[in-house]
Amino acid sequence: METKKVKFLEELAKAFGIISVACQYAGICRRTYYHWKDTDPDFRREAELIMEVQGDFVESKLLENIKGNDTQSIIFYCKTKLKKRGYTEKPIPKEDSEPLPEYSLPDSPDPAPQVKPEVLKKVENKKKYLVRLLKKEGKYTAELSMQAGLVAQLLVKTEMLADEVFAETHEAVSVEYSREGNKRESVSVKERLYLDYVSKSQRALRALGMNTDARERKGDGKDSLDDFLNRFRDDDD
Repeated sequence: METKKVKFLEELAKAFGIISVACQYAGICRRTYYHWKDTDPDFRREAELIMEVQGDFVESKLLENIKGNDTQSIIFYCKTKLKKRGYTEKPIPKEDSEPLPEYSLPDSPDPAPQVKPEVLKKVENKKKYLVRLLKKEGKYTAELSMQAGLVAQLLVKTEMLADEVFAETHEAVSVEYSREGNKRESVSVKERLYLDYVSKSQRALRALGMNTDARERKGDGKDSLDDFLNRFRDDDD
Protein backbone atom coordinates (compact mmCIF):
# COMPACT_ATOMS: atom_id res chain seq x y z
CA MET A 1 0.00 0.00 0.00
CA GLU A 2 1.29 3.46 -0.86
CA THR A 3 2.81 5.58 1.90
CA LYS A 4 0.16 8.29 1.54
CA LYS A 5 -2.61 5.73 1.96
CA VAL A 6 -1.00 4.29 5.07
CA LYS A 7 -0.58 7.82 6.45
CA PHE A 8 -4.27 8.54 5.84
CA LEU A 9 -5.35 5.31 7.58
CA GLU A 10 -3.22 6.22 10.60
CA GLU A 11 -4.83 9.65 10.78
CA LEU A 12 -8.30 8.13 10.30
CA ALA A 13 -7.77 5.94 13.38
CA LYS A 14 -6.51 8.91 15.40
CA ALA A 15 -9.51 11.01 14.27
CA PHE A 16 -12.00 8.36 15.45
CA GLY A 17 -13.19 7.76 11.89
CA ILE A 18 -13.83 11.42 10.97
CA ILE A 19 -12.88 11.59 7.28
CA SER A 20 -12.49 15.38 6.98
CA VAL A 21 -10.06 15.53 9.93
CA ALA A 22 -8.03 12.58 8.60
CA CYS A 23 -7.83 14.20 5.15
CA GLN A 24 -6.58 17.45 6.66
CA TYR A 25 -3.77 15.83 8.65
CA ALA A 26 -2.85 13.43 5.84
CA GLY A 27 -2.62 16.31 3.36
CA ILE A 28 -5.16 15.02 0.84
CA CYS A 29 -8.56 16.16 -0.36
CA ARG A 30 -11.75 14.29 0.35
CA ARG A 31 -12.11 13.40 -3.35
CA THR A 32 -8.78 11.54 -3.22
CA TYR A 33 -10.05 9.46 -0.30
CA TYR A 34 -13.15 8.38 -2.27
CA HIS A 35 -11.01 7.64 -5.33
CA TRP A 36 -8.75 5.35 -3.28
CA LYS A 37 -11.78 3.71 -1.74
CA ASP A 38 -13.31 3.00 -5.17
CA THR A 39 -10.12 1.74 -6.84
CA ASP A 40 -8.16 -0.02 -4.06
CA PRO A 41 -9.98 -2.95 -2.37
CA ASP A 42 -7.28 -3.35 0.31
CA PHE A 43 -7.49 0.32 1.25
CA ARG A 44 -11.28 0.18 1.34
CA ARG A 45 -11.22 -2.90 3.59
CA GLU A 46 -8.77 -1.34 6.07
CA ALA A 47 -10.71 1.96 6.15
CA GLU A 48 -13.97 0.12 6.81
CA LEU A 49 -12.29 -1.86 9.62
CA ILE A 50 -11.21 1.37 11.32
CA MET A 51 -14.74 2.77 10.91
CA GLU A 52 -16.19 -0.37 12.51
CA VAL A 53 -13.83 -0.22 15.48
CA GLN A 54 -14.52 3.45 16.12
CA GLY A 55 -18.24 2.87 15.59
CA ASP A 56 -18.19 0.14 18.24
CA PHE A 57 -16.47 2.49 20.68
CA VAL A 58 -19.01 5.29 20.13
CA GLU A 59 -21.95 2.87 20.31
CA SER A 60 -20.63 1.47 23.58
CA LYS A 61 -20.85 4.95 25.09
CA LEU A 62 -24.46 5.29 23.92
CA LEU A 63 -25.32 1.92 25.48
CA GLU A 64 -23.63 2.96 28.73
CA ASN A 65 -25.91 6.02 28.82
CA ILE A 66 -28.93 3.80 28.17
CA LYS A 67 -27.90 1.53 31.03
CA GLY A 68 -27.76 4.66 33.17
CA ASN A 69 -31.40 5.45 32.20
CA ASP A 70 -30.46 8.55 30.21
CA THR A 71 -33.78 9.57 28.57
CA GLN A 72 -32.32 11.30 25.50
CA SER A 73 -30.09 8.32 24.70
CA ILE A 74 -33.04 5.93 25.01
CA ILE A 75 -35.16 8.09 22.68
CA PHE A 76 -32.32 8.36 20.16
CA TYR A 77 -31.82 4.58 20.15
CA CYS A 78 -35.55 3.97 19.65
CA LYS A 79 -35.79 6.45 16.76
CA THR A 80 -32.76 5.02 14.96
CA LYS A 81 -32.86 1.30 15.78
CA LEU A 82 -36.55 0.60 16.42
CA LYS A 83 -38.29 2.51 13.62
CA LYS A 84 -40.22 -0.55 12.47
CA ARG A 85 -41.72 -0.84 15.93
CA GLY A 86 -43.28 2.59 15.58
CA TYR A 87 -40.63 4.75 17.27
CA THR A 88 -40.59 7.44 14.59
CA GLU A 89 -42.30 10.73 13.87
CA LYS A 90 -42.58 9.97 10.14
CA PRO A 91 -45.17 7.63 8.63
CA ILE A 92 -43.72 4.21 7.85
CA PRO A 93 -44.40 2.98 4.28
CA LYS A 94 -46.28 -0.29 4.12
CA GLU A 95 -44.26 -3.29 3.02
CA ASP A 96 -45.55 -6.44 1.36
CA SER A 97 -44.08 -8.78 3.89
CA GLU A 98 -45.22 -11.00 6.70
CA PRO A 99 -45.75 -9.26 10.06
CA LEU A 100 -43.13 -9.68 12.74
CA PRO A 101 -43.94 -12.38 15.32
CA GLU A 102 -45.32 -11.15 18.62
CA TYR A 103 -43.15 -11.41 21.67
CA SER A 104 -42.92 -9.87 25.11
CA LEU A 105 -40.43 -7.09 25.74
CA PRO A 106 -37.66 -7.76 28.29
CA ASP A 107 -37.56 -5.85 31.57
CA SER A 108 -34.62 -3.79 30.32
CA PRO A 109 -32.99 -3.26 26.90
CA ASP A 110 -30.15 -5.56 25.94
CA PRO A 111 -26.98 -3.51 26.71
CA ALA A 112 -25.12 -4.78 23.65
CA PRO A 113 -27.03 -7.33 21.53
CA GLN A 114 -24.31 -7.44 18.89
CA VAL A 115 -21.57 -8.37 21.37
CA LYS A 116 -20.83 -12.01 22.23
CA PRO A 117 -21.70 -13.02 25.81
CA GLU A 118 -18.13 -14.10 26.53
CA VAL A 119 -16.86 -10.64 25.53
CA LEU A 120 -19.40 -8.96 27.80
CA LYS A 121 -18.25 -11.23 30.62
CA LYS A 122 -14.63 -10.23 30.06
CA VAL A 123 -15.55 -6.54 30.16
CA GLU A 124 -17.58 -6.98 33.33
CA ASN A 125 -14.78 -8.96 35.04
CA LYS A 126 -12.22 -6.31 34.17
CA LYS A 127 -14.46 -3.53 35.43
CA LYS A 128 -14.95 -5.37 38.73
CA TYR A 129 -11.21 -5.90 39.00
CA LEU A 130 -10.50 -2.22 38.33
CA VAL A 131 -13.03 -1.19 40.96
CA ARG A 132 -11.50 -3.60 43.50
CA LEU A 133 -8.04 -2.14 42.92
CA LEU A 134 -9.32 1.42 43.19
CA LYS A 135 -11.13 0.62 46.43
CA LYS A 136 -8.05 -1.10 47.81
CA GLU A 137 -5.99 2.03 47.15
CA GLY A 138 -8.72 4.29 48.51
CA LYS A 139 -9.23 6.00 45.14
CA TYR A 140 -12.68 4.74 44.17
CA THR A 141 -15.71 7.03 43.99
CA ALA A 142 -19.13 6.45 42.43
CA GLU A 143 -18.26 8.90 39.66
CA LEU A 144 -15.50 6.55 38.46
CA SER A 145 -17.90 3.69 37.72
CA MET A 146 -18.57 4.66 34.07
CA GLN A 147 -14.91 5.51 33.45
CA ALA A 148 -13.88 2.12 34.84
CA GLY A 149 -16.36 0.48 32.47
CA LEU A 150 -14.96 2.33 29.44
CA VAL A 151 -11.39 1.45 30.45
CA ALA A 152 -12.45 -2.20 30.77
CA GLN A 153 -13.91 -2.12 27.23
CA LEU A 154 -10.70 -0.57 25.92
CA LEU A 155 -8.56 -3.24 27.57
CA VAL A 156 -10.71 -6.06 26.18
CA LYS A 157 -10.48 -4.58 22.68
CA THR A 158 -6.71 -4.32 23.07
CA GLU A 159 -6.51 -7.98 24.07
CA MET A 160 -8.68 -9.02 21.10
CA LEU A 161 -6.38 -7.12 18.74
CA ALA A 162 -3.37 -8.66 20.48
CA ASP A 163 -4.73 -12.15 19.79
CA GLU A 164 -4.83 -11.30 16.08
CA VAL A 165 -1.48 -9.50 16.00
CA PHE A 166 0.37 -12.34 17.76
CA ALA A 167 -1.28 -15.09 15.73
CA GLU A 168 1.03 -17.14 13.50
CA THR A 169 -0.85 -16.06 10.38
CA HIS A 170 -0.44 -12.35 11.11
CA GLU A 171 2.07 -10.41 9.01
CA ALA A 172 3.39 -7.34 10.78
CA VAL A 173 4.95 -5.93 7.61
CA SER A 174 3.05 -5.49 4.36
CA VAL A 175 5.11 -5.97 1.22
CA GLU A 176 4.09 -4.47 -2.12
CA TYR A 177 5.74 -4.05 -5.48
CA SER A 178 5.37 -1.07 -7.76
CA ARG A 179 4.88 -1.34 -11.50
CA GLU A 180 8.61 -0.84 -11.87
CA GLY A 181 9.25 -3.84 -9.61
CA ASN A 182 10.44 -1.82 -6.62
CA LYS A 183 9.76 -3.47 -3.27
CA ARG A 184 7.90 -1.47 -0.64
CA GLU A 185 7.53 -2.49 2.98
CA SER A 186 5.30 -0.90 5.58
CA VAL A 187 3.84 -1.78 8.96
CA SER A 188 0.39 -3.32 8.54
CA VAL A 189 -2.64 -1.26 9.47
CA LYS A 190 -3.77 -3.84 12.04
CA GLU A 191 -0.35 -3.67 13.69
CA ARG A 192 -0.58 0.11 13.90
CA LEU A 193 -4.14 -0.10 15.20
CA TYR A 194 -3.04 -2.47 17.96
CA LEU A 195 -0.20 -0.14 19.00
CA ASP A 196 -2.64 2.75 19.01
CA TYR A 197 -4.96 0.82 21.35
CA VAL A 198 -2.02 -0.05 23.61
CA SER A 199 -1.22 3.66 23.87
CA LYS A 200 -4.87 4.50 24.59
CA SER A 201 -5.00 1.79 27.25
CA GLN A 202 -1.91 3.20 28.94
CA ARG A 203 -3.43 6.68 28.99
CA ALA A 204 -6.77 5.36 30.27
CA LEU A 205 -5.12 3.43 33.10
CA ARG A 206 -3.01 6.44 33.97
CA ALA A 207 -6.16 8.58 34.12
CA LEU A 208 -7.46 6.20 36.79
CA GLY A 209 -4.15 6.49 38.64
CA MET A 210 -3.32 2.84 37.96
CA ASN A 211 -0.46 2.97 35.43
CA THR A 212 1.97 5.63 36.63
CA ASP A 213 4.92 6.72 34.51
CA ALA A 214 8.24 5.03 35.28
CA ARG A 215 9.69 8.41 36.23
CA GLU A 216 7.01 8.83 38.87
CA ARG A 217 7.48 5.29 40.20
CA LYS A 218 11.30 5.64 40.21
CA GLY A 219 11.80 2.67 37.95
CA ASP A 220 10.29 0.05 40.25
CA GLY A 221 8.84 -1.77 37.24
CA LYS A 222 5.34 -2.10 38.73
CA ASP A 223 2.00 -1.44 37.09
CA SER A 224 3.21 -1.71 33.49
CA LEU A 225 0.57 -2.32 30.85
CA ASP A 226 1.81 -5.90 30.36
CA ASP A 227 1.42 -6.54 34.10
CA PHE A 228 -2.12 -5.20 34.03
CA LEU A 229 -3.13 -7.22 30.97
CA ASN A 230 -1.67 -10.40 32.45
CA ARG A 231 -3.40 -9.82 35.77
CA PHE A 232 -6.68 -9.13 33.97
CA ARG A 233 -6.33 -12.32 31.94
CA ASP A 234 -5.75 -14.31 35.13
CA ASP A 235 -8.79 -12.68 36.70
CA ASP A 236 -10.99 -13.77 33.75
CA ASP A 237 -9.92 -17.37 34.26
